[in-house]
Amino acid sequence: MEAVFYWMELLPQRLHETLGAEISAVRLFSTLLYVYVLAIIQRLTLTGANANLHHLYHSVTAAFLLYYNFGFTSSYFIGNIIIIYVIIVLFKSSKYAVILSLIVNLGILGVGYVENLYSDGSYVISWTTAHCVLTLKLIGLTWDIYDGAQQNIKGKEETAVASIPTFLEVLGFSYYPPGLMTGPQISFMKYKRFTEGMFDQHLSKSWVYGMSRLMAGLVFVIGYPVIGSHLPVSYFYTQQYTEDPLVYRLGYMLLWGQIVLARYVGVWLVAEGSCVISGIAFNGVDNSGNVKWNACANIKLSTYLTATSLQHFVDSFNINTNKWVLNYVYKRLRFLNNKQISQGVALLFLAAWHGFNSGYFMCFFLEFVFMNGEKQISQLCEKKKLLKAIVTQPALAVLIKLFTKICATFFLSYALISFDQLQYSQYITVGAVTQCADYCKHNVKW
Repeated sequence: MEAVFYWMELLPQRLHETLGAEISAVRLFSTLLYVYVLAIIQRLTLTGANANLHHLYHSVTAAFLLYYNFGFTSSYFIGNIIIIYVIIVLFKSSKYAVILSLIVNLGILGVGYVENLYSDGSYVISWTTAHCVLTLKLIGLTWDIYDGAQQNIKGKEETAVASIPTFLEVLGFSYYPPGLMTGPQISFMKYKRFTEGMFDQHLSKSWVYGMSRLMAGLVFVIGYPVIGSHLPVSYFYTQQYTEDPLVYRLGYMLLWGQIVLARYVGVWLVAEGSCVISGIAFNGVDNSGNVKWNACANIKLSTYLTATSLQHFVDSFNINTNKWVLNYVYKRLRFLNNKQISQGVALLFLAAWHGFNSGYFMCFFLEFVFMNGEKQISQLCEKKKLLKAIVTQPALAVLIKLFTKICATFFLSYALISFDQLQYSQYITVGAVTQCADYCKHNVKW
């Protein structure tokens, strides 16, 4: 095993020396690339094979990757799976299985987050990085089993699980390599259909699209440190930041936020490519007979790059996680009969799922405020005839789109300050509100 680890370490060590990135980060990214090798081997050797061989292959190879990244702390993974399977066997499709699943999954993940919280307070790549993906998988699985026993499963036909899966099925589903480290979220029934060969007839058409997603992802991942080196976050903590013109500071923040997002976009694209090549990303055939491979897409590049509102940004990235929260948190709160409360709880869940640092909660609180503010402004423009006449004026269309894009991008970047700089003392120092107040105090005559 040591010999295998030696060869696997050559790539992350080279990337670490070339890019200057943290070794844990480049090791994780290298793992995403190694998954392509596993996906290709699976395609060449297991296509058409018994589903149990797929489950076994996924479990063994992914357990190895987890140990390579996190050592013995990767044992939290198998321990969590065993506990949840025992709950499923004992409580089957009852509501108690769902409740216990929520408590156990979030509890184990919470243990890791408490450990991280008492480190240096910044984001660290640890066993919780992959475990947070597992947490949603297993919570979703117990919900799907619960749904499978209900009489009315309208809207859940594709995800409801009608019978208790075997332990090997749950193990393979949990360990599935392309979704192991960073997602995307895949339902159990999607995984089951994949391992039973229901997508095999279309596999030959996935190579080109899968590799194109990999190439696109590499552009973002490589571009992040290259461009990011010219927009370091350390600038926010310098005396120069307080002295530079306000417009420059806000513009810097806007561009910096896009660089931060680029690393996530790159990782999602790379992860998606391996899902496509393995075959699980099959999403049916369009009216022209073309196979769609976007079932595991976590980013809509065209929407993301042309976004002119916060809603466009939300709709375009982290798609599968947002869809998971919509189906398993937001819609499950329908009994509250209040969309804003449901939205608030969903965002609170997302914040806690990311970690216990206050920065996550501030980020999603700002998203809640900004999204609702944007919605109210849109409604106001629809109600007021003068405003509607202005925003629908063809001659002003380009200027309005440019203005709304700049505003949406800035507010997104502003919220990302607390997501990236997790400690209160950090993001409150960087926050443009403090700097705007300081600017007004010294430059505006009242």
